[in-house]
Amino acid sequence: MGEDKAELTDTREEEKHSFLASIVETSDDAVIGIMLDGTILSWNSGAQEIYSYSADEVIGKSISILVPPDRPDESSQLLKRIKQKESIKGFETVRMRKDGKQIDTSLTISPIKDSTGMIIGTSTIARDITEHKLAEMLSLDQSLVPAMGMKHDG
Repeated sequence: MGEDKAELTDTREEEKHSFLASIVETSDDAVIGIMLDGTILSWNSGAQEIYSYSADEVIGKSISILVPPDRPDESSQLLKRIKQKESIKGFETVRMRKDGKQIDTSLTISPIKDSTGMIIGTSTIARDITEHKLAEMLSLDQSLVPAMGMKHDG
C-alpha cells in the first residue's frame, strides 16, 4: 500500500514537471536559463523566435552573443546583481538578433537556487517590445506636431 502511494506521488511530480516544462517551452516570451558565468543552459522556442538562434546554436555559449557591442558590461552587471540576491523586473534594454538587427527588449531576471538555497544561475524572461517602443515614439511625434504650430493631417 505504501508503494502505491509513493508511485502516485512520483507520477504527480513527473506530471507537474512536465506541465511546467510545457509552459516554458510554449511561451511566446524568450525563457533562457543562464549559469552565473553567463553560459546559456536552456533556450525555449520563444527565444528562438525572438533572437533567430536555435537552441543548438546557443546552448553552451555566452549570453553576450545577444548583447550589442556598445553595451559590453551590461550582462556582467546584471549577473552581479543576481549574485547579490536581487531580482530584476522590467529592465528595458537593447539586444541583438542572429542577423545583427537590434531589438528593444524588456527583461525579467530571477535567481535560480539549488536545494540548499545557493544561487546557481538565472532565469531570464525576455519580451520583444520593439513595436511597442516604435508606437510610443510615433505617438510622441504626433503630440509634438501641434506644439510646434504645424498642421497635422490625420
